[in-house]
Amino acid sequence: MKPPHDMGGDPSVPIIPDKPHDPKFEKEWHRRVLGITIAVGAMGAWSIDASRYARESLPRSDYNKFTYYEKWLGGLTNLLFQKGFINKNEIQSGSGEFKAPLEWRQRILSAKNVGAALEAGAPTRRDGPQPIFSIGQTVCAKLPSDTLSIKRGHTRLPHYISGKAGTIIKSHGVHVLPNTNAHFLGEHPENLYAVEFKASVLWEQNPSSSDTVVVDCWESYLEPA
Repeated sequence: MKPPHDMGGDPSVPIIPDKPHDPKFEKEWHRRVLGITIAVGAMGAWSIDASRYARESLPRSDYNKFTYYEKWLGGLTNLLFQKGFINKNEIQSGSGEFKAPLEWRQRILSAKNVGAALEAGAPTRRDGPQPIFSIGQTVCAKLPSDTLSIKRGHTRLPHYISGKAGTIIKSHGVHVLPNTNAHFLGEHPENLYAVEFKASVLWEQNPSSSDTVVVDCWESYLEPA
């Protein structure tokens, strides 16, 4: 069964119309959840991959009913609890003492430093092995379940390209592998490729034979076609 967050490219999922003039935050607490997540993430107690997995691994019933920022809040709460920074009583009462080590707490972003931190980013490029695949080569995407480092673990491979053939159009170099990094199992850097798929290959009913989709895939997501 597909995890509930893997909705990309699924023709059974309704199309959500673009609303460019909608407010960035529908409610004030949405802004606060985003700010807290970014500020606390700067401690370095977990990676962006672990943060994504914390949201993805919420109980399916919760994931399906939660709004976007409820998912963010649920994932962040679970990470803080797993790391021992908060306890159940504090979660239930809504107040308590943040118990992260001083060294980590000193890294928490203040409002004035957020802009510079986001602009700098957190590069994931690393030194690593030579690529197995080459530009112009035809490859096939594996099943997401075949790329997991743990059962029901994290992967960035979307289900809709599984078993589909595409062409490598660019090599991004070697990058941290999310599948292990999300579970605190190490970075295990791999080559990362931009793979172009014909829309007519991905979806039988496609209005344009000239449309293509480009997906960034780690080396372990691919096999020779």
